[in-house]
Amino acid sequence: MGKTTQVAFQIDDDSLTEIDALVTGQYRSRAEVIRVAVHDWLARRHAEQVDVVLARGYGVTPTGPDEDVWAELSVQGLEAGELDW
Repeated sequence: MGKTTQVAFQIDDDSLTEIDALVTGQYRSRAEVIRVAVHDWLARRHAEQVDVVLARGYGVTPTGPDEDVWAELSVQGLEAGELDW
């Protein structure tokens, strides 16, 4: 993580109560809970944007029969390898 900037904002009491419950059980501070939540949200948002771009690309140039066969063989190879993902 690069440079950090302190940010002040308002939050409703119910949300703050839930955050405080997380602090007690899993996190060191309210700030850590919020940092983790923002980081996770941004990561999900980025993944969703990548999915949209890929779907758009495959819509313009759909896979052909050869690619479908290779994709299926790849999946079979992964399954046969019994990898612990």
